Amino acid sequence: MTDLREFADLEKILWRQAERVSARAKASELAGRTVVLKLKTANFKLKTRSASLDAPTQLADRIFRVARDALKREADGTAYRLLGVGIANLAPAHQADPLDLIDRGAGKRAAAERAMDKVRSKFGDTALGKGRGFRAADD
Repeated sequence: MTDLREFADLEKILWRQAERVSARAKASELAGRTVVLKLKTANFKLKTRSASLDAPTQLADRIFRVARDALKREADGTAYRLLGVGIANLAPAHQADPLDLIDRGAGKRAAAERAMDKVRSKFGDTALGKGRGFRAADD
């Protein structure tokens, strides 16, 4: 196992984790009002950061963006051996991700993610993905 220090390396893992959490939330017909980031340092110290949302979410993009903000504050050169993200304060899926009047791009990102979900349900989980989710040959 290699400990990671660079924000870019941690961010790649965070995206894959956010996609997994989102897929589980959608499959369970749940959404979360809180995004939780967990980090374990190389010396096994556990850091947990959480952020509450105005409305519940089940979108990978939103989970990722909120957790990435917390990760930016913690990626200070510390070596991390474990990174995880989750949602808490669960709510039914029908309450998830209402239109956002402040973030004008949120609706487009949500529509794109839902379209990707439809393609994946028809052709499999690896049929389509965002560029940030692809692994380089050395990952």
